[in-house]
Amino acid sequence: MTRLYASAGAVVVTGVAAPQLLLLEQTRVTGERQTVAPKGRLELGEAPLAAAFREVTEESGLTGLHYAGYLGREQYQFTDRDSTPAAKTVDWFLLTTDDTTTAAHIGEGFTEARWLSPAEAAAAASHTGFVAFLDRAASITAWRSDGPLPFSTTLDHAVRDTASAAGPLLAPHPAAGLAVCGSAARGDFVDGWSDIDLIAYGLPHNDEVADTLTALVRDTAARLDTSISLHIAGPDGRRQPAAGPLYDTKLHTALRRIGTDVAVIAGAAPTIQPPALQHPDTLAAMTALQTFAADRTTQPVRDTPARRNRARRILSVTCSVARLFALTTDEQADLRLPALIDLLGQRYADAPIRQLLSGYDTFRRAGATDLDTAEHLAAHAADAIDDLIHRHTPAASR
Repeated sequence: MTRLYASAGAVVVTGVAAPQLLLLEQTRVTGERQTVAPKGRLELGEAPLAAAFREVTEESGLTGLHYAGYLGREQYQFTDRDSTPAAKTVDWFLLTTDDTTTAAHIGEGFTEARWLSPAEAAAAASHTGFVAFLDRAASITAWRSDGPLPFSTTLDHAVRDTASAAGPLLAPHPAAGLAVCGSAARGDFVDGWSDIDLIAYGLPHNDEVADTLTALVRDTAARLDTSISLHIAGPDGRRQPAAGPLYDTKLHTALRRIGTDVAVIAGAAPTIQPPALQHPDTLAAMTALQTFAADRTTQPVRDTPARRNRARRILSVTCSVARLFALTTDEQADLRLPALIDLLGQRYADAPIRQLLSGYDTFRRAGATDLDTAEHLAAHAADAIDDLIHRHTPAASR
């Protein structure tokens, strides 16, 4: 029988202009020396996000930490000290700090805290499997440096405050949890433009905790003046209350990507096993999103906030279409915009949606403030989506 361990840790970065990443020098009880990032096992009832913050503070002495995104889950096997086979998962988060004052925890063998450039950190890390998470952190930071686009303090407060309040609510339900997804997990959240998307799961039907969570999210959104959505997954993984197959497809997709770019922030990991994404379901969802974009494009608007919201919604569903396309090639595909643009370039280099997403990526890196640019891109979205659907539809189905 394999012994299972669950841990969490963080790559801590200082800003976006000239980022430095935190690594720790450690001498283990075996005498082995290694260069690692802060991480450790989850305590009883502790969610990965809380564990990541706790471990960074305990091992490095840093306290002024902020949530910036999720880097994914590392998994590996080893043999325990008593020769029992063991497997470990490590959920890695991206945290930021403005205060680089550290105090390595000598009691656990940490001898020095080092701030390194992304290239230096990748070269110094002792474990090759961890380098991918360092690279992902560096890529997210580099994407934001073009603007420069600072990491969002609003996102930090929203995610941490919601997670902290949700934990006690979910405790009576051992299979229930709360996860963050979308740009709020991928590290490309843009203040004033992006939504914070949350998923709750594992709650019994008609349980009052769902209503309490909904009210909590609504109050947090109002207090922080930001948009936060909460989707409730029933025991079968379908959205509660029912909202139709499109929403079920999106919810199933997010639940399957926990550990990839969807992170548990309160409660337990899900036991729900959503069905695999099928090509007909993907095409149906893409078609429904194209209809939404076409309808919204012709919708009259009267003021600047309405214009901005219309463009934002249209461009959001355009990204959703591209992500559904990407998932048909690889269910673990990187769904950040630059990766989608690269994938489209490999498959359909001349597709209009590729050029549109490239313009949208530039718009977001610059802070998503130029409404004329957003509206120009949104005006072409429905046609670009239709073109991709046509390319992606099997000839026999046309």
